[in-house]
Amino acid sequence: MERNGKILVATILGLFVALVIWVVSTTPDAPPPIEKLEPPSTMEYEGNTITEERRGVRLFEVTSGKMVVDAQTQNAEFENISGKFYQRDGKFVEFSARRGSYNHQRGDIHIEGEISVSNSEGAKLTSEKLDWIGDEGKLIATENVQISREDTRAYADRAEATNGLRHFKLIGNARVIKGAENKKSEGTFDELEKILRDNLRDNAN
Repeated sequence: MERNGKILVATILGLFVALVIWVVSTTPDAPPPIEKLEPPSTMEYEGNTITEERRGVRLFEVTSGKMVVDAQTQNAEFENISGKFYQRDGKFVEFSARRGSYNHQRGDIHIEGEISVSNSEGAKLTSEKLDWIGDEGKLIATENVQISREDTRAYADRAEATNGLRHFKLIGNARVIKGAENKKSEGTFDELEKILRDNLRDNAN
């Protein structure tokens, strides 16, 4: 009887060991760890529009054929762009250019290439480069600057415009032409601004 009991115990142990071996051998391998996917550093859009508002007042809107936005800084690069810069009185200035960039932290825009800027009163500005300073509501045009309205033309290396292209400051090689009359000035920038402002006012009356 004792011998039969030992045989039974040995048989049970043998079956238990076999079961353990079977479980171990048939357990699937652990799946490989999932690689951590890093989010893309930039996002690209086609035909998108961005706007900037401050205290409920719209500052500008920009529509582009192609836009690349930095996911972290929200800065953007544009191609084939058009848009509007808004003034405090609700009026706006329209613009277009080949390319540009937007600094989200400062709220500034830089554009260049075939720049055209105009307001609803007929004033137009062209230049190679243009910057919109959001905090000041100011346009700064540089390189081959030309401002026109009706028969008045103004040229300069640099122009600073405020109040929707109504006020200008001309800087560097500045001259104003009204009709056939070519006015050059070597005075202060304020005097150059006054010449252009007076000419534009005369055309408006």
